[in-house]
Amino acid sequence: MAVRINSTRLQLQPPAPFDFAATVDSHGWIALAPNLWDGGRRHWRRVEQLAGGKVVLIHVQTTRARRTTLQLDVDHPGRLTAREQDDVLARVGHMLRIDEDFAEFFELCGTRGERWARVSAGAGRLLRSADLFEDLVKTLCTTNIQWRGTCRMVENLVSEFGASHAGTQHKAFPGAQTIAAMPLEDFKARVNLGYRGDYVHRLATRVASGELDLESLRDPLLSTTEVKRRLLAIKGVGEYAAATLLMLLGHYDQLPVDSVFRQFVSTTYFGGATVTDRDAQSVYADWGRWKYLAYWFDIWPGRATLSDRVGVGFAPGPVHGLETGILDNAIITGPVLQKPVARLAVQHVSSRAALGAESLADLLRQHWQEAIAI
Repeated sequence: MAVRINSTRLQLQPPAPFDFAATVDSHGWIALAPNLWDGGRRHWRRVEQLAGGKVVLIHVQTTRARRTTLQLDVDHPGRLTAREQDDVLARVGHMLRIDEDFAEFFELCGTRGERWARVSAGAGRLLRSADLFEDLVKTLCTTNIQWRGTCRMVENLVSEFGASHAGTQHKAFPGAQTIAAMPLEDFKARVNLGYRGDYVHRLATRVASGELDLESLRDPLLSTTEVKRRLLAIKGVGEYAAATLLMLLGHYDQLPVDSVFRQFVSTTYFGGATVTDRDAQSVYADWGRWKYLAYWFDIWPGRATLSDRVGVGFAPGPVHGLETGILDNAIITGPVLQKPVARLAVQHVSSRAALGAESLADLLRQHWQEAIAI
């Protein structure tokens, strides 16, 4: 017997300024299951399993009357209780960082003028998942692998272990309890995560048993240094993963100092000269606790235009293990396969001339050795 699916409409009012499309499409998380994004319609869909176990499909878009008001259409079996409605609103608000105060950052952007004015118009938030377990697993799936491999692994995790939405074929991201309930070898046989399989299963087991309380890392009284220390204590989390997770947790006061950072700052601010890490970091010193976002929107200003033109899949950020290219004032990034001895070099394309999709594809294939599939 078919399950009847009902729909409930909710609204969420983010604080101004807020740019919905810029927030959802701010980095590569939007390309990972269970997220679905229609950029043309500015329509974001995602399946969530609520606290009580109900699986719902959430459609998010701005209302026609007010572009800053978010309209949530929730497809669900049975009745959506008041508590479940509050759960939906809290999850969407968290993913879009509705409760984070960016006033100081926007003010700093406004004083910079020019392209920073676009950021101060509401483009400063970076999409995250509804819970830290999902963000951590996805971050582990970005390490030492091409971006298409990350997408494949996350898709397989959702397909194999996610709870199904009754009205569609879509599934939610699996919780820690679901993964932990399966023996390690069976889990690794069903989803090929490589060496990450052990890390993900161990993480799920610790979270499910209560040994590891990931949500405690959201404590606003914890310093960035302390949060990073706790993250690095998790098996599989290194400097790159910690930098990404700190950003996802709302800590922007540390820069991801790696080869990408060094070369970008050298090329952009020092004419390609070799500089010390101290000098490189001094470029963003006056941004205070917003250093990470300043760097992110410095290296990421025209990405959306380029992605629309060639359909490149983007990685989570300019951190360790990512290649970056600069082309026609746009940024393209994607994880690369790393080896213990030889590592693919970061390719900076100096030409500012606009290239068509075919020329860009040829350039990527030549320099990036299939780092990104086009």
